[in-house]
Amino acid sequence: MLQLNCHDMGGNLCAHVRPCLESAAQSLDLAADFISFEIHLEHFPDSEEAWLQLESAADPAESRMKGLLFCSENCFYGSTPSRNTVFPPAEIWDQAPAPAAHAPFDSSRFSQSSAEIFLHHELLMARDLVRREVVPAAIASGQVEAFSAVWAVVIDGRLARMGLPGYSIAERRSRFSRLFACAGVLLPGHWQIFQALWDGGVVTSKEVIASIRLLPRL
Repeated sequence: MLQLNCHDMGGNLCAHVRPCLESAAQSLDLAADFISFEIHLEHFPDSEEAWLQLESAADPAESRMKGLLFCSENCFYGSTPSRNTVFPPAEIWDQAPAPAAHAPFDSSRFSQSSAEIFLHHELLMARDLVRREVVPAAIASGQVEAFSAVWAVVIDGRLARMGLPGYSIAERRSRFSRLFACAGVLLPGHWQIFQALWDGGVVTSKEVIASIRLLPRL
């Protein structure tokens, strides 16, 4: 049985987030690969970044993993990849310090749609890591940023074809444009690569790495 938990959240926020987490876990059959999955709230102001951590179960006979997702509550307030107007975003240590007293949860700002989109995206990424669809060690250090952005297109394209919540093609095009246009001019051939990523024409991490070599170098 898959255990789902929310940590460092007030009861009201957890009550809003947990049903979205349960829905995403069920839609993606997370129980096949994870023994537990936890969300840990990080109180960094204005952060829309998320971090995944995978751990082995305490029982050596258990092949499934423990998943941990660290994120800001802003991820549940309607944040999307296209809303960050500064690229690249400020490093977390360069952002303003966290307030001494964290502001209470404002239920009027919570967006169920945004929470489901965010969680489906992050949980599918976690599943890809467990199933070794993505092997971080195989990605060159200079390609990490590009790979992350391009694989995000692959993930949301898959979610769209599965009929599950995910970031829209317009949002992913915006992120793709802002990132790679910083390094050069985006030509029609580059947009053909984007469309292949979204449509499922580029599937494996090896194919994605090959596609990155055809895009402007970051």
